Amino acid sequence: MKERFGKLGLHLINQAENDIKKINQQTLFQIAEIKKKNKDRAEESLLKMKEHFNETFNRLLNNSLSSALIKIKEEILNSKNRLMSELISDLTNLIEKKINDNYSKYTEYLLISLKNIAHIVDKPPEIIITLNSRDFQFFNSNKDKIAKIFKNSIKLNKSEKEFTGGFICIVPAVNISYNGTIENQLKKNTSIIEIEFSKIFSESETDIKQLENIYLKFIQNQRQAINEYLQNYERI
Repeated sequence: MKERFGKLGLHLINQAENDIKKINQQTLFQIAEIKKKNKDRAEESLLKMKEHFNETFNRLLNNSLSSALIKIKEEILNSKNRLMSELISDLTNLIEKKINDNYSKYTEYLLISLKNIAHIVDKPPEIIITLNSRDFQFFNSNKDKIAKIFKNSIKLNKSEKEFTGGFICIVPAVNISYNGTIENQLKKNTSIIEIEFSKIFSESETDIKQLENIYLKFIQNQRQAINEYLQNYERI
């Protein structure tokens, strides 16, 4: 992370220096042309040129500073989102592996989860439970394991779209829907994961602040160098 922000800072500083050099060269050429064409009006034109140079120079520096800080914040946000997505994917894969390694334990988990929501969804005339293809195959052959949890009749559906595990429970008559899939459980706990991520990224705030300070110092030094640039041009 530190290396990535360091490279970003160097790139932005080099880019700003190149832009400043272009302005310097263009200003130098313009001043030389003015002095050649009209010596009497050179001082007046030079004063206007200096004012224009100062305005252009400071505008470039301000834009460069704002752009750099925005890019740094965007890089942090993109890295955070990317790592968050990778973590969710890794957790999903880990859960899927644990399910495959101990499927009987997983089916017990499903039955316990259904018992926990029975008081909410056990409404007449029918409860529809949607499962992934593997779970549907198992419970369709062992329907009594689920049927004895509810007073009302149940219907098992195989999901058209595969998911890692868990279930979706719907009671159409009373418009009740409960998403107990693994993916949804992870999504509901995203805030907890984000809190832990914030702790990790807070440790990098010092490095990020240092990068911002380095770039800010560069901008300040360039502002101080304006008079020196102009003095060099006046010697032409």
